[in-house]
Amino acid sequence: MAQLTSLERLNRNKGLVSNNFTITLKRMIHPIMLNASKSKIGYKMVKCSPYTGKTSQFSKKRPIIFVSNHATSSDIPIALNAINEHTVLFVGKQQLEKIDEMFFNLNETIWVDRKDKEDKKLSKLAMEMTLKRGRNILVFPEGTWNTTDSNLMHELPWGIVEVAQKSNAIIVPIALDYDYDKRTCRYKFGEPIDVKNDTLSEGITTVRNSLASLRWKFFETKGKYLRESINPEKEREKIMNTVDEYPKLDYDYEQSVIFHSTPQQEEVFAPIK
Repeated sequence: MAQLTSLERLNRNKGLVSNNFTITLKRMIHPIMLNASKSKIGYKMVKCSPYTGKTSQFSKKRPIIFVSNHATSSDIPIALNAINEHTVLFVGKQQLEKIDEMFFNLNETIWVDRKDKEDKKLSKLAMEMTLKRGRNILVFPEGTWNTTDSNLMHELPWGIVEVAQKSNAIIVPIALDYDYDKRTCRYKFGEPIDVKNDTLSEGITTVRNSLASLRWKFFETKGKYLRESINPEKEREKIMNTVDEYPKLDYDYEQSVIFHSTPQQEEVFAPIK
């Protein structure tokens, strides 16, 4: 099953969103898919939130955009199992194992080419249309993996705020925290965020701060360490081991799509080089 981006779907006359029959079918098979996805989780899930993930706890009338930090190949199945209700995925087109690609398509996924401006515009429109039909979406707004603990959250583009405002959706953060030695993942839902009266800049700052704060609360429970007691090479090795857990991942490509609101040094001096 191919990963068709929004632009590719239109070019093949498939439309941006599924028809009612397909939606009903995917909701019916969702419990089976969710149970199967647990085999892809390499960590024990530990809930650290008063919320169970049931969408009715966050809103009964408005669609929801769930947003999560992103660090391992287990993030998506963990987040979906934490939410525990059928949720459309928003994922960047990438190299995947065939079984994973099939799962994403059966679950229903809006694929986006992260380096194509036209496709990104169409993908936002697909998100709006999906939310306006009363469906929820799971997004990893950093747009790629963030494997650096010292950077709680990458900069976030404000697309999700724009989509939330146009579709009258609320944004619900989910923070994932991994213990690579104990093979556990703690997860916590944050308070719902309503950005309808915010500027795009205000809205995305609130979302980023909320996710960063949730992650920081996890860090606070790990105790204090002397800097000299930490071996940077070993810590880096742990992180890179999570990358190696998914051989299909193109790590260099993932690093190349990190969002920056201002030009980076490499871009500024590229013409001179």
